[in-house]
Amino acid sequence: MIAIPVETDIMIAILNLPKEIANNGIFKDQFNDLANRSSNYWQGLAEHTALRIREFGRLQGYKKAKARYYKLVVILDDRTSDICRALAAQDKIYPLNDALEVMDSLMALDTKSNSLDDAREYIKALAPWIKDDQIEYDSEMNPVGISGAHTPFPPFHWKCRTTTELLG
Repeated sequence: MIAIPVETDIMIAILNLPKEIANNGIFKDQFNDLANRSSNYWQGLAEHTALRIREFGRLQGYKKAKARYYKLVVILDDRTSDICRALAAQDKIYPLNDALEVMDSLMALDTKSNSLDDAREYIKALAPWIKDDQIEYDSEMNPVGISGAHTPFPPFHWKCRTTTELLG
């Protein structure tokens, strides 16, 4: 038997959600606003979820290695977003404990005790994505930084290719 990585199982489950929502009264009531999303949305959500899980695994590995800090590894090419270019320009060192605290809070979210809308708002408040108006540009319109609060680890947006790297 071939072992299927956990992230593959999650991607398959997410890609099957539209069918589940349409066929299940409980899902239909709670997730009605998601029932008509395109297959591109579901593919993006599956990829995003797999990226988040992979990053959680990296953070746990850094913790086991007793690291205190990490940095971002941004792929810089013609597909790199302004968000990731700005993060690369900052070349910031991130405290691992801050990221672990956010990760642990996300993992502890009790979706049975909270409504879906409350859970969404909690996640957005705890680990907000970077918005376009947070990107700082130089006089030549090159992204040079990010202002304001944002999630301390990738993914920072749909299709994000940024990862993290352990620092001693």
